[in-house]
Amino acid sequence: MSETTSGSVLALLMGMALSTTATAAPPGVDGAVALLDDDTSWKRLPPAVSGGGVPLPNWAKAVAVHLPRTAAAMIRLDLAQRTQSPLDPALRAKMRWAIAHANHCAYSEAYALYDLKRAGGDAAQLTGDPARWPEADREPLEFARLLTVAAPTVSDDLFAHLREQFGDKRVAAMVLLAAYGNFQDRIVLGLGLPLEAGGPLPPLQVEFAPSAFQAAPLLPPQGALPRLRESGTTVVERDPEWSELSYDELQSRLDRQRARKPRLPVPTWDEVKTKLPPAFTARPTRIFWSLTGYGYAPELAVPWNIATRTMWAEAPQDRVFEESLFWVQTRSIRCNYCMGHCEMLLEVAGLDKDAIAERTRRLAGDDWSCFPPEEQRAFAYARKLSKAPWALTVADYQALERDFGPKAAMATFWWLCRGLYMTRVSDGFQLPLERDNVFADHDVKQPAPASKK
Repeated sequence: MSETTSGSVLALLMGMALSTTATAAPPGVDGAVALLDDDTSWKRLPPAVSGGGVPLPNWAKAVAVHLPRTAAAMIRLDLAQRTQSPLDPALRAKMRWAIAHANHCAYSEAYALYDLKRAGGDAAQLTGDPARWPEADREPLEFARLLTVAAPTVSDDLFAHLREQFGDKRVAAMVLLAAYGNFQDRIVLGLGLPLEAGGPLPPLQVEFAPSAFQAAPLLPPQGALPRLRESGTTVVERDPEWSELSYDELQSRLDRQRARKPRLPVPTWDEVKTKLPPAFTARPTRIFWSLTGYGYAPELAVPWNIATRTMWAEAPQDRVFEESLFWVQTRSIRCNYCMGHCEMLLEVAGLDKDAIAERTRRLAGDDWSCFPPEEQRAFAYARKLSKAPWALTVADYQALERDFGPKAAMATFWWLCRGLYMTRVSDGFQLPLERDNVFADHDVKQPAPASKK
């Protein structure tokens, strides 16, 4: 195919992508957050040592309105995924397109096609029908698609075949790419962001001052512990499917996950610590999720962890509420490993095992009357973001802002998008759930008095 013909096909596919998004902002509308211009955004972002002042992607400008340090960390993360992945650049772009297509995210489809053209790939081979994908791409693209739409259904055989074909490092990068794509697509869809006026932008080669980021491990302190209400009203629409899995069945699934054999050997701390920046080695970790990412693809895992730690430092929130939100997400897509981690982190926040059991039992049912109305609406939003991000509307995000205020709404939203990264890693590697609380290595404060909320 000639370069001219290939370019025409690319333009056609990008046009098709832009016409299929369900949440694109109307002409003249920035989406859920009023976007700053580039100059104002750069003034809000941390100082750039080099590479600053260039046009910014809309997701960076939107997040920078309330979380500028987090937005800067996202720029670094995007650069890592688009330029430092051990995957072949053309295959990486095709997999990113498959993720975006499964999420109905036209914005990210356009970026994937842009990166594919930059890598010299053939856009004409991409189609929504997996049966028509090139034979050499079929398994990687199907892996990316399944990790997006039904992560727990990825078979051990498919992973093993990819591992045999691409090796441990590249198959790990595939998992982290699917995780990143599902995070980024939700940022775009949840905020209703349009594509930049001039089309997709290249990766931003920006170096920020090191003080912009939180690299060392961080666990924000927990304030007064919330109590479940003795009476109240369920204010959100009930989901008929939600309570099909009982609390007892969910606990049985956690037990089975503890016996799960991982798809890749989990490295030890001694094996991974030499691959990490000094700030990351201040405290050893026994968390299988972290050890696997650090051990096989540190160039992708480290920028992700810096982004999440920076967000936590920039906008710390109530950790019981955060983990309750994440628990709803793990139930939505049936990620047993991350559900177990939610229970561990609720304990680290100060809840005893009985309080954790009661809270998660109530979350597992369809009667949420024991939670404040604003939390119920946030749980329902978490469920929608997890299961059908393409169905989100600007009004959905604006409801978060009314309940929590602009900055806390952005922090809550970012945390929820982050949850869909975490679950893809857990399900992609099928990590066994640790048998003891691996988060207890953090300093645990004495539980605060229960609030009267």
